[in-house]
Amino acid sequence: MSAPRLLVMKGHPATGKSELAYRLARRLRCPLIDKDDIKDFTLTLPDGNALAYAIMWQVAGTQLALGLDVVVDSPLSYPIGYEQAQALAAKHAARLWVIETQLDEDEWRRRLDARPPEVSTHKMRGWAAMQEMLRQYDGCWQFEIAPEHHIVVDTARPVEELLGEVLARIRNEESEAPFTQSHNPSIP
Repeated sequence: MSAPRLLVMKGHPATGKSELAYRLARRLRCPLIDKDDIKDFTLTLPDGNALAYAIMWQVAGTQLALGLDVVVDSPLSYPIGYEQAQALAAKHAARLWVIETQLDEDEWRRRLDARPPEVSTHKMRGWAAMQEMLRQYDGCWQFEIAPEHHIVVDTARPVEELLGEVLARIRNEESEAPFTQSHNPSIP
């Protein structure tokens, strides 16, 4: 059996990362582990956000241990998240990909301001709230990711186009390193 893939999303709220994660998981026919799905249930607990991340990585590790590809959806705002992804990939001999979603500021602002309040009690809404969060982050999200792991996409483009770009990059790089090629034949 060949190596599974760990595809980890990275990006700020409202940059299209969850939609792309969903489309990737659907196309690859693999589990999607969304930190926000977990956080919906841990939010009121002490250290609920940290607990959501711990559960997310644990569930992802279980999928990798089964030999499955897995898509993990979280902002990946801190270097520790990337370190955890690297450790998990190494533990399960998985191929790690970090797919970072970026968007020009005007469109990003429009998307944040257009988010309806009923989306979630903990999902970021509004440009002012995002700017406050970025001030609190103090640049921590701007950490180096190894080029062989990193795919950056401009999510102003259609999601089907992005999906094709990401899958082509994975296919091309894995064909150059056959020993890490995934068992999943779903990549056209």
